[in-house]
Amino acid sequence: MGFFRDWFDRSVRGGPSEMEEMMNPILGWRLQHFVCIPEDSDGWLRHYFMFLDKERVRREFIVFYAQTIGGYSYERTAYRKLPEDAYSLLSERGPWSMSITFLLDLGKQLPANTQSPQAHHAAGVSIERRPREPQPAPEPPPQPKKPVTTSHGFTVGEHVVYPKHGVGKLLAIEQLEIAGDAVEMFVVFFKNDNMTLRVPTDKIGAVGLRRLADEI
Repeated sequence: MGFFRDWFDRSVRGGPSEMEEMMNPILGWRLQHFVCIPEDSDGWLRHYFMFLDKERVRREFIVFYAQTIGGYSYERTAYRKLPEDAYSLLSERGPWSMSITFLLDLGKQLPANTQSPQAHHAAGVSIERRPREPQPAPEPPPQPKKPVTTSHGFTVGEHVVYPKHGVGKLLAIEQLEIAGDAVEMFVVFFKNDNMTLRVPTDKIGAVGLRRLADEI
């Protein structure tokens, strides 16, 4: 109970530095009540904190948690300073950001309620759920590229003449990437040599590759 007592008695836990209070004013206040309110029909679990500030003004916070697959997840924090009647939501990116983080940690460590959660006013405070960012639509699977069947006047399946190897058959036209550059290749099979040769299409003139039909 040492930790619990320290937070209810500032003389025991000592005071924070001026810089610490500037970043998180709650450090300079005295905790009066903590109540864990079980999950209700709306799916909210609430941690209620009531502090007295240095002017002995009541400051109240309600930390909301929502049930998720992995357990309870933090949702929002509501706050009011008496004599205000209504609670307002705090921004996690504003000046209360460190205080909110502090309350999340404090709620995990305080061991007991100081008030009954039954009919507690905090149980009647509700908030709208934070809008969820829409999930991007999954990208459609890449469509398989249609095989290239004609290029430079040649058609897959026809016979070609390669001066160094004779007559071969054009089996395919491949689109490859070599050293970051797109290269188109003719795949030619020479039956007599039982050999497959790949010829860059931008070199067919230089090597003398031609259609057999042009020879007939």
